[in-house]
Amino acid sequence: MKEQRLLERISGLGDGQARSHQTRVEVLIESIRAHLQRILNTRQGSVPIDPDFGVPDFTNLAGSSVAGTTQEMAASMTRMVARYEPRLKAVRIQLAESGTEVLSLSFTLEGSIEVSDRIVPIRLATRVSASGRVSLMRQ
Repeated sequence: MKEQRLLERISGLGDGQARSHQTRVEVLIESIRAHLQRILNTRQGSVPIDPDFGVPDFTNLAGSSVAGTTQEMAASMTRMVARYEPRLKAVRIQLAESGTEVLSLSFTLEGSIEVSDRIVPIRLATRVSASGRVSLMRQ
């Protein structure tokens, strides 16, 4: 299944993973979402083979409403996604309304993927908690 990364396919072989009823698009989007979550939860400098991999520590910034700070966070996340997730094209991350949650920041991650010579838009809700943990959910 080329929709999944190599390590996902290999781990699926060891688990005796059966075929699912998910479409190719759903499998690809879930693979990308899981990979992005790993990328955005890795702190920059913590991977010996690539010191640029990961994002800066956001723990001092979560809950802050300073526009420059949130723009820097979005720019940093956009650079990491563009560099380390090549399956996702035209990546755009913007600050979203977070409602009543004051100790976290919400972003919208938009981009597109190509499946069977067809461009499919993707949109993920991204939340940075006060602890710096990033979570992504499909919208």
